[in-house]
Amino acid sequence: MTILNYFEAREGKQLAEFDYAQLEIRVLALASMDKQLILDINNGQDMHTYFASRIYNKPEKNISKQERKLAKGFSFQLQYGAGAKGIARFWDVEESMTKRFINEYYTRYPDIKSWQDRVQREAEDSLEHRGDRKDGESVPRFSIPSIWRDDNGSPLTTYTILGDISEYKSTAYVSPTKCKNYPIQGGAADIMFIMLNTLRTDLRVRNSIPSVTLLNTVHDSVLIEFDKDDTDILDRVRKLLETVPSAIRRVFKVISPINFPVDVATGFTLAEVKNNS
Repeated sequence: MTILNYFEAREGKQLAEFDYAQLEIRVLALASMDKQLILDINNGQDMHTYFASRIYNKPEKNISKQERKLAKGFSFQLQYGAGAKGIARFWDVEESMTKRFINEYYTRYPDIKSWQDRVQREAEDSLEHRGDRKDGESVPRFSIPSIWRDDNGSPLTTYTILGDISEYKSTAYVSPTKCKNYPIQGGAADIMFIMLNTLRTDLRVRNSIPSVTLLNTVHDSVLIEFDKDDTDILDRVRKLLETVPSAIRRVFKVISPINFPVDVATGFTLAEVKNNS
């Protein structure tokens, strides 16, 4: 028994978790507008199996679960700024393998690399020094742009961070890892906030889903409690949470070329929910 077994629904109720499928990959597609990534998402392409087949040089149908898991790990670490050496060290594989993966990744998705390079340049150009320290020394700061931009291409919001100091560099620099990570994590968080507010409006203001209680959110998922006999509610909440394209168009004036599907799992305890997901 795990601690998840102790989180249970009240009598006559059940728990349901609504989990956005590959939310951060979809945010990356929105940010970069990479044509091939958008096409792969809309066509249901299993990207991890595809890259595993390229790494191991064999057909996708012959890729094992472990090989797919490795390619998936490579993909997420690369997405958040890790290099060939770091990925190889983490997975205890030859660096030649991770270099081959990175080459295949950016060959297939060139607009991702272009977007990452643009964010890096904009962050580096934003360097400013402020005398915030008590000893009078200036503190280097950078502004990393969010994925949301106005009609002129200027970021609607930025993430201000302190510059990193390296023993190999005489001046402050902005971490490439943060430049890749912050906009995607921040964009996913923005979407979650917007959709939670959309759900809250329906629950508390319009009262269109009266028998639902919003319990918690974790990263890209939402946990609710509902009347176990009213299973129609699951479809109504799912459809509401899937209105991401219209929501971000309303808030950020961004037209999304992709949908944001939601997976649903239910159970009496949180452990059952996780087992059913």
